[in-house]
Amino acid sequence: MGQADDDAGAIVVRALGAVRDRLREYHPLAMVDEPDALHQMRTNVRRLRSLLAAYGPVLDAGVATELRRRLRELGRELGTVRDLEVRVQVAEDALGAGDEAGRFDSDEDRARVRGILIDDETVAHDQAHARFVERQRMPRAIARLAELDRVLADPPFTERAARPAKRELAALLDREASRAAKRARRLPADPELEDLHELRKAGRRLRYAAEAVTQPPVELFGDAAVALAEAGDAIHDVLGDHRDELLFAEHLRRSAAHAAHAGKPADTLLRLADDADARAEAHLAKLADAIDGVKAAAAKWHGKVR
Repeated sequence: MGQADDDAGAIVVRALGAVRDRLREYHPLAMVDEPDALHQMRTNVRRLRSLLAAYGPVLDAGVATELRRRLRELGRELGTVRDLEVRVQVAEDALGAGDEAGRFDSDEDRARVRGILIDDETVAHDQAHARFVERQRMPRAIARLAELDRVLADPPFTERAARPAKRELAALLDREASRAAKRARRLPADPELEDLHELRKAGRRLRYAAEAVTQPPVELFGDAAVALAEAGDAIHDVLGDHRDELLFAEHLRRSAAHAAHAGKPADTLLRLADDADARAEAHLAKLADAIDGVKAAAAKWHGKVR
């Protein structure tokens, strides 16, 4: 039998197992801080949580909820380190842009700013990574991954798990598409950061839910579902870039305040903060097109599965 003939539970466990395997692959690499390993590990934790949310109705609700809670805890631990990685990456790009725009008063000024934005943050990252490694060696962390393995080895299925995969998972994916499109439609004209954050999360969850059933080892749906993944990704990317620049601008202004308090020059840091705000606005200007994309993709999918 092909995948379309399998029941929904079997397909969901197959998709979850593939992400679990990638998480396991990156875990030892993240522990020794291999390039991009921690980012990939965090991404796969988010994928697992998204799939448990989107396709959770085929599993016992209590078990799925508890597993998501444990994975959220791991995600936060990873996030503490990853956020510092991102800040250093954004700072490197900002220094390059600052050079082109003539933001530095001298080579000495640039070196001083680099010390604050790159060198100091790299030390903070290394310290945070050491704490992360310690936490992952604790019994609680080991048990967390063991519980994920246990659930996938003996899934607590509901009656919905026995339904035909193509029909059941299409309906659950339609629910995710409708959720993201609803968030997009209801976004205020002048959104708060929390509104944007919720839309970003909805886009990310839609992307991961669609990718799980369009990519190996589960290739259940075709182009219309791929379009959902791409639309969710566009929302996530636009708002992720916007958020990174806003957080960096806040960091620059805090650093400027500390420098001024210590009697050191702060003007360059403030100029870079203004530049970061401008880049954030440029990213946000792309949101309208991304919103149109997710609404169109959701409508097309809904018409396909109705």
